[in-house]
Amino acid sequence: MAEELTTSSGESIQDGTTIFGRKGELELIRQSLRCSECSGILIEGEIGVGKTLLARTAFEDGNDGIWIRGDRVHQNTEFGVFGLLIDLDGDPSTLLGRIVSRLTSTRSLQAVFVDDAHLLDSRSQEVLTDLASVGSIRLIAMSLSNPESGVMPFSTLVEDRVLQHLVLGPLPREDYRSMIEHRLGHIVSRAVVDIVDFHSKRNPGKLIELLEYTARRSRFLLRRGVWILDGHDTDYDARARDYARIGLADHSPQETEALELVVLAGEVELATLLEAGLGEAADALVAAGELKIDAQRPHIYEAVENHTSDTIRYTTPTGRSREWFDFIDSSGDAPAEWSQVVRAEWGLICGAEVGESRTIDAALIAARLGDWHRAMRLIAEIPTEKLSPHELLSVALLYCGCNKIPLGLDILAHAVRTACCAPLVVDALVVWMNRSSASMSPALRLADFRTALNRLHEEGDGHPGRGVDAAFGLEFLDRVAAVVAEERPITVDVFDGLTPESGATGSFHLLDTMLHATDMLDSGCALEALALLESAQADFSNESTGSLHLTMLQGRTLLQLGRIAEARELMTTLSTHDIAYLSARSGPIDLLWAQTHLLEGNLPGAMKALRAAIESLTYWNLGTQLAIALGEAEYAVSRVGTAADADELHARFDELPVTALYHEYRRALVLRTTARAIRTGETRYERELRRMLDEAEADGAAAIVVLIRLHLFLHFDEIAPEAMCEAAAHGTGREFVIVGRLGAALRDHDRAALTSLAEEYGASMPDLAGKCIALAARFGAGQSNGPGRQNIGLTAREKQISALIVAGRSNAEIALELGVRVRTVEGHTYRLFRKLGVERRDQVAEAMRDAEGRLRA
Repeated sequence: MAEELTTSSGESIQDGTTIFGRKGELELIRQSLRCSECSGILIEGEIGVGKTLLARTAFEDGNDGIWIRGDRVHQNTEFGVFGLLIDLDGDPSTLLGRIVSRLTSTRSLQAVFVDDAHLLDSRSQEVLTDLASVGSIRLIAMSLSNPESGVMPFSTLVEDRVLQHLVLGPLPREDYRSMIEHRLGHIVSRAVVDIVDFHSKRNPGKLIELLEYTARRSRFLLRRGVWILDGHDTDYDARARDYARIGLADHSPQETEALELVVLAGEVELATLLEAGLGEAADALVAAGELKIDAQRPHIYEAVENHTSDTIRYTTPTGRSREWFDFIDSSGDAPAEWSQVVRAEWGLICGAEVGESRTIDAALIAARLGDWHRAMRLIAEIPTEKLSPHELLSVALLYCGCNKIPLGLDILAHAVRTACCAPLVVDALVVWMNRSSASMSPALRLADFRTALNRLHEEGDGHPGRGVDAAFGLEFLDRVAAVVAEERPITVDVFDGLTPESGATGSFHLLDTMLHATDMLDSGCALEALALLESAQADFSNESTGSLHLTMLQGRTLLQLGRIAEARELMTTLSTHDIAYLSARSGPIDLLWAQTHLLEGNLPGAMKALRAAIESLTYWNLGTQLAIALGEAEYAVSRVGTAADADELHARFDELPVTALYHEYRRALVLRTTARAIRTGETRYERELRRMLDEAEADGAAAIVVLIRLHLFLHFDEIAPEAMCEAAAHGTGREFVIVGRLGAALRDHDRAALTSLAEEYGASMPDLAGKCIALAARFGAGQSNGPGRQNIGLTAREKQISALIVAGRSNAEIALELGVRVRTVEGHTYRLFRKLGVERRDQVAEAMRDAEGRLRA
């Protein structure tokens, strides 16, 4: 049907709704309303992508318009869509003329908006096509992608370039995250973004509905201003499946059967589908992207995992499901691992006989593949007394990974007490070190490991020659006990001179790899660390908990080497959409995003990602990365935030257990010490930093040396070019390059090199840029066009804020006085500090006086 649309109504819509990520599309629609070479635009997209909102928002040129809505009721009535504009019951001979007159009655071209254009009757399409072809109206048509008729409305006008064509796809990832945060009102963790992305496919309309459900049912957890996913809310999955039912209705009966069969089975051979009479239907589903064929196995049809797949699994009638199960189970095929998991659960759901060994194997495979909820559902069918010690260890890893640590440690204790071989006890000890060494869980203590190893030493190993022996385990245990007794972090020194037999695998091998990779990073051997981590990824490709730690270190190493694109790919690749797995990876991945944003100069994005990382890591008890997350956050906040926020982060770091496994712990200590020095100005922190420098130089931690040298230059005005050049020669990576170039430029008084550094790193390191520009000016004193004589170009707001900073106001007080948000003030302060080349608030007054003096000169 139709209605009048005026400019004022369009403005009210625009004022009341925030549009994310559609600036280019919005401008294209606006251009089509005033373009002299076309008559409008066809906007195509799925339900909910924002076609109508964009069209209404774009209508702001001041001309009146007409809004027409196609619908199924009037689709079979000629000109029925114009019923609210003219009297359809009048003289039939004048009907067409009256419609044309109404659409072209204004002196200027009238904009005609056609919503759901795919539901227009053919005569209405004809008249609108004719009027647009001769330029009598501006036509803005909105149509669903892939309409049921198979014919896109006004497609001939698009082909003839009478109408422009816009296809609205999903929102870009960063805009999508901004939209989620806008709707929820706080920072969101990566897990929240991932799960909403998965269920809504970045469709704004679906996003809004999902988040409304989330708000009603409190499906996300708010922790210190960050929304996180708790990882156990399967009801959220169940609710999201409702969206899939709409799409399933679009398939033919045979296609629906083929889709059901392949999804339930995980994969089905071509011969089996042909036997069921579903070969052609399966091919049609492959063409539509609903099924896939593995290039390595061309005769196997595989399911595409999404929320539609889950809907099919949980809503297929039990009788038909059981019939399909018996049919597939008797086919005699050899399914891949993932299909084995799906079929085991399928059998349990439909009431088929699934043996205990088959269920256990499927659960362990699911755990390795990161499908943790399905693994827990399967393992719940098996009493723990029927599990072998090795199976108990795998189940303990699963529960610890899913943040059910007390239960996981109880099962781990059972595995240790019944251990059949030394490698199992050693791997269990590593799991305990990761999760409980500080809290000393009552379920399991160091003495329990010693008892188990002594028993195996005396009674003999159940698997002799298949890995480390009890003597090795006891030596390793002694070293761990010494670290615990001395209350110091667990480092690679635990492995110093301890050479395991070639058969050492599992958690022990993973720990060994991570500690050596961290030591390599500290030593400046980033390329060697990357090679080690990449080879380890192949070893642990099926161990999802370990993969999280390896991914974190590998991403960090790539960023240190400046290979940002590869790090981004690593962060965005998802092997599973299991809620628990997404929640567990949320903190580590947000930490990597924070480090990426810092390298790209996106400080606000980095601060949000750091806050999200800290809360996710804390909630999920992933302490290995928490130290570096807190250290980086405190350092960043000390430079651009409030002292109170930085002090809170400092206190949280102090609460961390000392005896634990940490990634980049030494780097974290340097960052927080520098941060404390920036905030307090106390010389004892500089002395502590220099003590760390001496220690790092003594034990060859070249990356730590370079970091401290950089901080001494940036924050303590130390110019030591020879020491910088010497430090930079001992490693690879971004900071080695910066310090090496900086040392050479300072040694040679090279103004051009300093200016080049400032330009290259100004976005990501404004404090470095400010120092380089100031020194370049000093080296070029007496030259009229040196960098030091440039106008610093403060905006009126920055000048206002600088005056309030000089007056001693905090960011919160400035925000209250100016009537803006604290975050807005922090952003202005960040840019102000960058332009002035300072890092502390007490330096602003002097920098302003110097700037004014240069301008007067």
